[in-house]
Amino acid sequence: MINQKIEDQQNIRIQNCLKAEQTKIADQQVSHNIIRIDFTVYDYLQPEVIKKICLIQAYCRMLIKKKNYKCLKVWAVKRRKVYEELIQTETTYLADMKIVLEKVVKNVKEMKLLPENEIQKAFSNISQIYDLNKTFLRELQKKLEFYHNNVCVGQIFLKYIPFFKMYFQYLQEFNIDQISILRNQYQDFDNFLKNLEEACVFKGGDLNSFLIKPVQRLPRYSLLITSVVKYTWKDHPDYQDLQKTLNSFASVTQQIDLLMGNILKNQALFELQYKFFNLINVQIVESTRQFILTESLSIIYDGKEEPINLYLCTDLIVLTKINEENQKYIKESLITYSFLDLQSHYESEQLPSLNFTLLAGEQKMWFTCQDQEQKLKLLQEFDAILANLKNNASLRSFKKAKTQAYSLIKVQIVSITRGQELLKTYAQYNITIINQSQSYATQTRHKVLLKLQKKLQNEFQKESQEELGSSILFQNWIKNRLNKESNDGRKVIVQEFLETLLNSHLVKTRPEYFLRKLKLPQDFYERKVISQSRYQSLAKSQIG
Repeated sequence: MINQKIEDQQNIRIQNCLKAEQTKIADQQVSHNIIRIDFTVYDYLQPEVIKKICLIQAYCRMLIKKKNYKCLKVWAVKRRKVYEELIQTETTYLADMKIVLEKVVKNVKEMKLLPENEIQKAFSNISQIYDLNKTFLRELQKKLEFYHNNVCVGQIFLKYIPFFKMYFQYLQEFNIDQISILRNQYQDFDNFLKNLEEACVFKGGDLNSFLIKPVQRLPRYSLLITSVVKYTWKDHPDYQDLQKTLNSFASVTQQIDLLMGNILKNQALFELQYKFFNLINVQIVESTRQFILTESLSIIYDGKEEPINLYLCTDLIVLTKINEENQKYIKESLITYSFLDLQSHYESEQLPSLNFTLLAGEQKMWFTCQDQEQKLKLLQEFDAILANLKNNASLRSFKKAKTQAYSLIKVQIVSITRGQELLKTYAQYNITIINQSQSYATQTRHKVLLKLQKKLQNEFQKESQEELGSSILFQNWIKNRLNKESNDGRKVIVQEFLETLLNSHLVKTRPEYFLRKLKLPQDFYERKVISQSRYQSLAKSQIG
């Protein structure tokens, strides 16, 4: 009986499963019929819809291709202009170098206006650089003579980049003050350069403005190659070589920056000094002053707008105007200048007005910019300058409060003798250091000076970056220049380095290491101040 019940339950379950399966099949047939009916209803519309979709897709592809073509066409034009600028600037650069070699170096040697060692210091390996760039230009011109959009010059740059390293010798030996020093020492050389300047051989500038050109040339190549890569499409045959060239120049220009510091910016100060301020006997070249930018805009004078050039430095503004311009030279004259201080400020009209007023010293100047971008740029620079002046003023007052017990420390290099360590000899600098009422006799050597400079850069890393180029403490003169100078040159460098070091507010905050290396007492900065007359008499007795 039990078995009968089990069989009945299994039969019931089988029948239920069959009914469920039949219901599922019926539902699928209904849905399939519905879909078939829907497709049948809209079947006559499908060709038109598909045709329109295909047209839309083709139109979109056409727009994308057309946009890409226009972009490539613009890139091709800009790429060609960059190559034209490369050839033009290289030709001008070589012409300027030829002037230096034929008009200056050749005549100076023939007329014996300078000793051979001074000629080497002043002009270094400029003749080798000229020969290298002359060959480089010849290859560029040959490659670009019959220009087309797929022309390749990357291989030429890759070929010459290793040879461009000869520029490093020029950069290491280049001294922006060298020509001025020689002009003061050798009157015939000064008169010779004056005759060339009067004849506009230097195109309205001076010899320094030509000798700085090799310093500026390699970074110029880097900028031009960057522009070429920017306007070269990725499937261009020269793209990979140009990328390699750009990477190579990036490492080269990085080494240049380390060698030169801020010399390019400071060169503008020397040019301003030579062009305008020597005539009125005003000295604007200072280690704490740096050139920022130059802009062409207008000044409002007696109700009229006059075009001017504005030169902006960290605490100085110079206004000039061009009186005459031609292919041979540009004649520019000074309008006015003013030093910026804590009382300086500007008043700006709201945009879209392009006017603003600057109050500096006792002068009030009304300016009109060329566009809104220039106005915003100038006002941002003025904000940064004025904020920096306030910070420096507060910092100076703080330093004055901390160091008011210190007086100026003098250093004199008495002599240079030969010392001996094991089997090696070295130059020993015998020094007299005068601090207030005390006089100290000590010695140092090149090895110790190198340690002092390395300690300065490690101890005051942030300050070394900010003051690079403006302070001898962070210019690597001890490492790069000291052993290349004559004894007199070495004395000047060591004296200036040690005086700057011992009077530096940075060193005075942590003097222990520097005093120990110079064999000075640890209470060196804690002496009492003596009267000025006694200090002067002591200094005269030691130095005289």
